[in-house]
Amino acid sequence: MRKIAQGLRAGFTLLEVMVSTAIMVVIVLTVVTIAADTMRVYDRAVADLSTQSEARGVLDALENDFSTAVLRADGRCWMEVVIPGGNGAPAGAPNPVGNVHRVDQPIVMLFSTPADRPRWTADATGRRQLRGDVCAVAYRLGHRSPFDMPGEKIQQVYGVYRTVIDPENTFADALPVINAGTAAAPTSPWNYWNGAARNVHEYAPAVGASGLRSKTLLDGSLTCWTMDEQNFIASNVVAMNLIFWCTSSLPATVVPPATMRDPVGRMDTSLRPVMAVASDTGRNGANPAVGGYGAAFRSGTAAGLIPAAPVRYAAAAPPAAVAMPAPAAVHPQDLFLGRLRVYSNRMYPDALQAGGVVSVAPLPYMPYTLRGVEVSLTLLTPEGSKELRGLQSLAGESTLSDTAAYRRIIFQHGRNYTRYIRVLANGG
Repeated sequence: MRKIAQGLRAGFTLLEVMVSTAIMVVIVLTVVTIAADTMRVYDRAVADLSTQSEARGVLDALENDFSTAVLRADGRCWMEVVIPGGNGAPAGAPNPVGNVHRVDQPIVMLFSTPADRPRWTADATGRRQLRGDVCAVAYRLGHRSPFDMPGEKIQQVYGVYRTVIDPENTFADALPVINAGTAAAPTSPWNYWNGAARNVHEYAPAVGASGLRSKTLLDGSLTCWTMDEQNFIASNVVAMNLIFWCTSSLPATVVPPATMRDPVGRMDTSLRPVMAVASDTGRNGANPAVGGYGAAFRSGTAAGLIPAAPVRYAAAAPPAAVAMPAPAAVHPQDLFLGRLRVYSNRMYPDALQAGGVVSVAPLPYMPYTLRGVEVSLTLLTPEGSKELRGLQSLAGESTLSDTAAYRRIIFQHGRNYTRYIRVLANGG
């Protein structure tokens, strides 16, 4: 009997079972929570690595092209930025793409010596090396499907396209367009890229072919050369902003035989930004000049704010006076609304006169020398891209009519990356 009683007392009581169960539940919940947090951290790390890889590809390409940009001191325009749909954009500019705001999708056109430029082509007898190193380069944001047939709405994604024209066709076709410009009739990279059919070398032409194809370079269609699949370098890019950091090509004080000076007495080596600003109420309110960089200055005994600080001529030719005229009211800051043409020692923003009337001449310009470009990119994570494409598919539209949903996705799943690029080739 004693042994039987001892065997019965060896079991667990109900209270002990309840306590052990509670401890086990706590342990399981802790493990599950740790695992869920670990998976969330892992997913976030994978998303960040994915967006970083895409952003690095674009920023590296931009750094190589801007740092080797051709800006010759010959009075000609060698670089240009066009804002699709912007007030002051040239005639024939493509319309804004998808839900991306037009300020966030600049078209950049320049000449540089990219390390990945085309070096070989095929002709009737075989492979032939391309001569030269200066290439016409263009960047733009696009919205299409790199996976399915073009136009498939469920797979449409935003991305950056980089187009490089081989050096031989650049020399034979693009450079003559720039060199033909005069002070009375200036030309720019836009005159080369603006949709005209040009002969360009294919990267992989058919065997035995000449390698030359006649292509439309830049327009809003999916078949133009700048929207070709082989030019797609990064996906899920939903914004690209550029700020041009410049020094003045005018001295702070008049030194004979000079006749011009900076009207606010700033040192010519001081940097000042030139940037694109929207001209509609959806971005900066009713005043198109709201935004930008504010700064105070002092000239002699007078102090003022940034609206009087920009250095800009009101005519195509600089006046002979010592003091410069006040900037036009439509441009109270160093900004542009639809077009910026870059020379070695000056910039032409838009072609706007008082009242917003577009005029070919005279062109207001800033005596600035480009020294650096600050590039900011916004990319969607894979989760955000999947959600955006899902909404596009459910709505049956490639451009969401529900702009609030688009902005929510950008806010929740957007990642921002910035790089400052020095323009080494511009001696000013």
